Amino acid sequence: MQWSSVATVFGAAAVALVMLVVALRGRLWAWIPFVIAAGVAVREVRYLQRARRPADAGFDEDRRGDGRPGTRSRRG
Repeated sequence: MQWSSVATVFGAAAVALVMLVVALRGRLWAWIPFVIAAGVAVREVRYLQRARRPADAGFDEDRRGDGRPGTRSRRG
């Protein structure tokens, strides 16, 4: 786990929460930093999820012709 990314998630979430409160109290300018901070938090969470996944998790494409069960062959 990369602790800098975890810290980024918590920091961005804190900023997003503060900006959401400010925006809901009537400050229209606070929506911009809220959206940016929320986007950064979501991006970092997705990065951490991808980093934990094994290299060959089977999400991208099946290996062709290696004879393993569950793989598809385009030959026939």
